[in-house]
Amino acid sequence: MKIAVIGCRGFGRVHLEAIKSIGGIELYVFSRNREAAEKCAEEWGAAGYFTSYDEALASPVDAVDLVVSHDAHLDMSIKAFKAGKHVLLEKPIARSIQEGEAIINAAREAGVKFMVAENHFFDPAARKAAELTRDLGVHTIIARGTSFHSPTGWRTKAEEMGGGSLIDGGIHLMDTFLNIGGSYEAVCGSSRRVASIMEGEDTSIALFKFKSGAVGIFIYGWAFPSAPRAPLFEVYGVNGSIIEDPESRVKGRNYGDLIINGKRVELPKVNTVQMEIQGFLKAIQDDTEVPMPPQLALRDLRAVLDIYASSCP
Repeated sequence: MKIAVIGCRGFGRVHLEAIKSIGGIELYVFSRNREAAEKCAEEWGAAGYFTSYDEALASPVDAVDLVVSHDAHLDMSIKAFKAGKHVLLEKPIARSIQEGEAIINAAREAGVKFMVAENHFFDPAARKAAELTRDLGVHTIIARGTSFHSPTGWRTKAEEMGGGSLIDGGIHLMDTFLNIGGSYEAVCGSSRRVASIMEGEDTSIALFKFKSGAVGIFIYGWAFPSAPRAPLFEVYGVNGSIIEDPESRVKGRNYGDLIINGKRVELPKVNTVQMEIQGFLKAIQDDTEVPMPPQLALRDLRAVLDIYASSCP
């Protein structure tokens, strides 16, 4: 399997590290700057490098792993599909539902594999919580991701982001929140910029009414200096509770173990980025469906956009 990682900086390095740990993959890298491309290829032991995206798509690589700004998702994905390449695309799927649907439809028409790289979907704590929720008689779900972060580069531009912190980092937590809570029938929220230099919002708070009857509270932002180390999600029901344990978080996982009815349950120590890439590549090799359906990524985006568009009374 030959794969080209389009993005040598930032989270692209996390993808590169995961791919190298998997092994058995012929890796190629991309940077528009030749010196940076050469350095990246040398650092990660790549078989080669590209300085032009067209050059990468004209090569024999089987797939491209796009770790690029949100505004580039639509055009770069569709261009890859037309070249017959499978695409792994860092979250969010796009900036709008229309862009997301266009990507999904283009992949289907081209007959190639497409998956959004949402590593939280593969986290054992998120999966276990969603599984146990079915018998919990859930009435309240709380998700919070509060930190202090000063974005740089394209993340300061609302047009390139499609928003702010919520569509970029918060969409990870949203995937877990919705996998636990299920479909919702109403949402109201508040998104605003209070502390950073970015054009988009850095703080979002929302209330969800799930179709199950449960109520959800969602808080996410990058404007919380010295925020306490708190659970990323909590689930309460008439038959018990599930709480993410922040003290047991380890590198590679997004969440800690679960505290179920007051007792900590230890979960596998895995690398979720490695898991998502392995699952995507296996789907290509076996010609099966990708492990995270693109429609779930579209669902997550829709919830983010619903928060942006709403206003709590």
